[in-house]
Amino acid sequence: MDSSDGLAGSYSPRLSRNRLSAASYSRSLHDISGRASAGPDLPPRPAAGLPVQLTFNNLSAKTMEKEEEIPSLPPPTLRSPLYSAEAMMFLYPHLIDAIAGSLPSDAWEWASTEVAAPVIAVKEEEKKAPETVESVLTKDGRGYVVWNLVETERNYCAQLGIMQNFFRSRLVDQGVVSETAANLIFAGIDDLYAFHKKFSGELEKLVAVGSWNTSETRIGALFIRFKDDLVKMYTKFIDSYAMSQKLMKREEKENAAYQAFMKEAVKLKETGRQQLKDFMILPVQRTARYHLLLKDLKKRTDDTHPDSPELQTAWEAMSELASSVNEKKRKEEEATGLFEAFEQTKNCPPTLIRHTRKLIHNVDVVDHHRISKTMHLFLCSDLLMVTHPIAKGVLAFGRDKAEHLYKFVRWLDLVEIEAEHLGKQGEAFKDSVRITYDASKRDPLDSFTQPVEPASFSMVVKFEGHDATKHRKDFLMAVQSEIKKNRDQRRPAKT
Repeated sequence: MDSSDGLAGSYSPRLSRNRLSAASYSRSLHDISGRASAGPDLPPRPAAGLPVQLTFNNLSAKTMEKEEEIPSLPPPTLRSPLYSAEAMMFLYPHLIDAIAGSLPSDAWEWASTEVAAPVIAVKEEEKKAPETVESVLTKDGRGYVVWNLVETERNYCAQLGIMQNFFRSRLVDQGVVSETAANLIFAGIDDLYAFHKKFSGELEKLVAVGSWNTSETRIGALFIRFKDDLVKMYTKFIDSYAMSQKLMKREEKENAAYQAFMKEAVKLKETGRQQLKDFMILPVQRTARYHLLLKDLKKRTDDTHPDSPELQTAWEAMSELASSVNEKKRKEEEATGLFEAFEQTKNCPPTLIRHTRKLIHNVDVVDHHRISKTMHLFLCSDLLMVTHPIAKGVLAFGRDKAEHLYKFVRWLDLVEIEAEHLGKQGEAFKDSVRITYDASKRDPLDSFTQPVEPASFSMVVKFEGHDATKHRKDFLMAVQSEIKKNRDQRRPAKT
């Protein structure tokens, strides 16, 4: 740029490095600092606050002459803003002197020294958590079902342990029940506990980390191997289940120490704050759970999988076991229910107890025409027993010595009665049922009820309470079903 230009000598971004190097510019700033008080070549300072543009014409000739004495340096690798070729504008004139006087003596060495790039710290990758049985199994649908089996089996073993090691042991050790009573109440539990610890251990081996392979591991084979033991253990348990329940009810009713023990047991974490009867139903539920889990696992296993044929066999075996357990439980409860009905009913004929007879249903009703007169009906597989509840006295001596709940009135052979809903007769009969006895249908050679009712009669019973309609439907369906079954089986030619 020529000095004749309108902005002659002005510093410009386009000023070549030959005209004024960064080094000479910096040295010039030192000269300005030395003569800041009164330099003849410097123009007067503008008023404070006005910008000042630094021009090269203001530099002294002496300063320019010394430029050649300063060796030129290569451009710095990392340039400070003070050495930038860009225009610099200062809002305060005194800032120039401050900057010029504050440059360190080794500024040139700093300006020409390469600055290493900052080191960016790289965080080490977090270590992966070790694999567990759950993390290995839950990677696919088949494994997820197997994990459900493993987890529930662990819980079930723990619950069997609570029954054996907490309830049974403490009841006996504390003298709450006798050893004989404990053996009857917990019949089969010790065998189930020992078996399931072994079964669970074998299952854990199959699914251990490093052993499980969703494409090869066979779960069905495990169930087939233990099938006979499962049937044996659960059959033994169910055969004693009804008696166990009966003894538990007796202890709850008559044994104050037993009542206090159970009251405290439900407060403890060791029992999961559950009652003993909540634990005793678990073995019955477990057989049904095996059936459902194997069914789900079978759905998630391809037909080409080596476990597929054995899973089918295992599922069928567990389905049969679950059905057998439920059927035995039902029969045991029916037999026990019949025995309880006999014990609870005053003057009940001893012939009520028969090995072929079972209790189907029992319900409270009222006489439709005499609402104050209540009745309790016991529906058995071949007869209907009618009883009246016994009112309990307030004082102990006012109670029946045998603690009977009902008094026997009559029983009716099912082939000799009819039962019908009276809902069509109006809203008042919505939950009423008429039971009609027809003496003409009686066959002395095929009647189980004694004494014999002398003549035909009918009674209308009404169901009350919040679930009256439901109870009426359940009773009517059950009694009509048993009436038809008895007629078809006992007197097919007379129907």
